Amino acid sequence: MEKASGSDIAEGIAEALRVGATLGVRHLARGTSLTSRNVLAALAAEGPSRLTALATATGIAQPAMTQLVGRMEREGLVVRLIDPEDGRATLVAITDAGRARRAEQHQSVHERMAELLDRLSADDQATLALAMRVAMPLLQQLTRDAAQHPQSEPAAASLIT
Repeated sequence: MEKASGSDIAEGIAEALRVGATLGVRHLARGTSLTSRNVLAALAAEGPSRLTALATATGIAQPAMTQLVGRMEREGLVVRLIDPEDGRATLVAITDAGRARRAEQHQSVHERMAELLDRLSADDQATLALAMRVAMPLLQQLTRDAAQHPQSEPAAASLIT
């Protein structure tokens, strides 16, 4: 039996993550853009943030973030606040409506996943559940590592092709 090289392993993991990301973005999460979902998630987790921080965190240009936040503000999902540490700066915060939208999105994703899992056999469901229990702590570690050591240019746009 031939041992897989490090690059073969990395390629296989990257492909599995790409397929999972495609499932999540194209088939599970519907109704709002991936970027707006990421903005709501960041604001819910981190609290009020400056536009520049949101743009950096999501990997989009600041003018595009300004437009997105304006649209989300008109929808009542976020609100702009004066930064208490610098009165010239603006913070963006999630609203109760934004939190409700996030909850609706999570519920929708869970319901759609349940529908899709019902199409698998019980054995396949058990196999996938075991794989996810094993993979989850490792994916969480990779996520923490990626956040602590970001790339200079985001690669998110090429992830889902």
